[in-house]
Amino acid sequence: MSAMRQSFIGLTPTLWVTQSEAYATNSGVFISEGQACLIDPGLTPEEIHGIARFVRDMEATPRALILTHGHWDHLLGVEHFPGVTVITHARYAETLREHGAELQRQVAAWESQSGTPQIRTFVVPQPTQTFAGTLTLPVGSQKLTLIEAPGHALDQIVVYHAATHTLWAADMLSDLEIPFIDSLTAYEATLERISKLEIAVLIPGHGYATSDPAEIRGRLAEDRAYLTGLRQRVAQAVEEGKSVEETTALCSDLPYRYPEENAAPHRKNVEIAYLELGGKSSAA
Repeated sequence: MSAMRQSFIGLTPTLWVTQSEAYATNSGVFISEGQACLIDPGLTPEEIHGIARFVRDMEATPRALILTHGHWDHLLGVEHFPGVTVITHARYAETLREHGAELQRQVAAWESQSGTPQIRTFVVPQPTQTFAGTLTLPVGSQKLTLIEAPGHALDQIVVYHAATHTLWAADMLSDLEIPFIDSLTAYEATLERISKLEIAVLIPGHGYATSDPAEIRGRLAEDRAYLTGLRQRVAQAVEEGKSVEETTALCSDLPYRYPEENAAPHRKNVEIAYLELGGKSSAA
């Protein structure tokens, strides 16, 4: 993506979003009174440089950088903003311990497959500030609320700006993807909490932002219905002693968006839910 083609859309008076050509990945720039907070800046070096240039053009200084969770496609921007406070959930440390080497391999594979120029060897970023529960983050005269939101990842967080009722939903509530679960129970609980927020502007980590009230309600309802259906069918299969293969077949006609594109994530969801709800591992 060239600098001429990279666009920044102002969704509210304080929030701009730019979308990468890779995986429809969104990056956020929240600005108030000359201070900027970056959310998951990415994805290619050129796009990240474009974000830095946009912040300079807005005569703002980056004060904080939020990583919504420890998946490789949300971690690539940190090294381009040295000295900026990096904020993650406290459980991000667990992600690094368990998956640090894997994250480096994933980044290297993406750089090779996509032809993305490697400026330097990727190093998994370390946070300078962590939290559990919620965190209030001042940015200029405004306040952002960071809220733990596990289910897609154990360390996932969302960002809420109460003044404009704006929710940065991390890797949830996409118009392109179904829920990609790490824990079915945690994901259900997170959507239950989110449903209680007043949301006028919704930005997913991948896909398209919306300020349409019906669209926002629809995404929440559709994803909650998918998880409810998944739980019901998998629980039934486990109770009947079915194998994971049989359970996958039982869930094959469960409705979800873009079934061709999301078939593999759906199968993975079934496998995760199967073990979480008491199914026997094939390795046992």
